[in-house]
Amino acid sequence: MIASVLPPQPALSDLSTTREDLEAAKTLAKVTSPPETPLFICACQGTVLIYIVDAQVIYDIGCFRLFPSRDRVTAHRKRDHPDTPDDDSTVITWNE
Repeated sequence: MIASVLPPQPALSDLSTTREDLEAAKTLAKVTSPPETPLFICACQGTVLIYIVDAQVIYDIGCFRLFPSRDRVTAHRKRDHPDTPDDDSTVITWNE
């Protein structure tokens, strides 16, 4: 199974999407909320990720793996980032 990784990039404002575009997109995806879709992101530093974008190699230092529960991200941090403090300062979530 391929690891879920969220590449860090600045968000761009969407100035061209119309209401009709949003209505048409309902058949492709769904809008969700924190109670329906838990999301926890490991924001630990120290893992080198390599992306190939438009024939350029981009190196990023950061984990940013996605997990469906706090227990899963905690287990990941203990296994892959053992030197990380036990606080939640390196966990990103919209569920709490």
